[in-house]
Amino acid sequence: MEEISVENSGDFPIIDVSLLQQNPVSKSMVVKKIDEACRRYGCFHVINHGVDDSVIEEALNVNRKFFELPPEIKEELFSDDVNKVVRFRKEEVGGYSRDFLKLYAHPLHQFLSSWPTLPLLYRKKMGLYATEVRKLSIQLFGAIMETLHLSETHLKQNFEQGIQILGINSFSPCSRSNITPGLSPHSDHSLITVLLQSGPGLEVIECGGSWKNVPRLKGSFQVLVGDHLEVLSNGLYKSVLHRAIPSCSDARLSIASFHSLGMDEIVEPSGELENEGRYRGSSLRDFLNHLASGDTRPFIETLRITQMES
Repeated sequence: MEEISVENSGDFPIIDVSLLQQNPVSKSMVVKKIDEACRRYGCFHVINHGVDDSVIEEALNVNRKFFELPPEIKEELFSDDVNKVVRFRKEEVGGYSRDFLKLYAHPLHQFLSSWPTLPLLYRKKMGLYATEVRKLSIQLFGAIMETLHLSETHLKQNFEQGIQILGINSFSPCSRSNITPGLSPHSDHSLITVLLQSGPGLEVIECGGSWKNVPRLKGSFQVLVGDHLEVLSNGLYKSVLHRAIPSCSDARLSIASFHSLGMDEIVEPSGELENEGRYRGSSLRDFLNHLASGDTRPFIETLRITQMES
């Protein structure tokens, strides 16, 4: 894997996942670094994560080929139903277009037969990618539980049996005179999101309200705090507000892997993390119902019982 320097990280923490498997001192340092990243940014890079470079490149390549398929093939998967386990969407905004494909990915055997059959080997390559990223997410979730001074096995079984959804975006190049966000500012519904970018474009909002670019580091993933982790941590970690900016030179591809508990499993603040803030418990199904309702409020705002201090 290509060596990544801190200078190229855009000041965002770089987490060496392999150190979680080494001696207690190294692991403790990494856990502390994850804690600081979740508090300060709600986002961090991960390297030495165990997902082979070839798996990453094949996932990007096979999705490029999918989005290059004739419209009539992709549109067979078109749906406005947010509950569909596979759905394709196309949007035209300003001077660019966005194609979006959603795939439920865990349990894989339950959903794989619904995935696209074209291009050839799509299911095989994306199935391997989903499986490997899920292994990484389980490791990261255990470390995050430790940052909250909970056991690394806290909710481990629930997380392992939970839902994984892949959100794949293809952004056309935009005009330099019309650089419009490819995705409006939003936070993710998940506990954590593991993001792969083909090129730069991810931006997160800082405490002062300004947007900060999160560079794409070759061979790395970006990990984002989601709404349900904000709830679980009782506001100690805030779900990160982010957006995507299309490239003015090349099409940009991103693969977001959203990791949640079971569809109807309620996420609520851990009893060990109680403080003045309170959140209403909710499930992934609650989020989907919120999305389908047309309510324009961010989902996390519907969960806060008392206003949390920023």
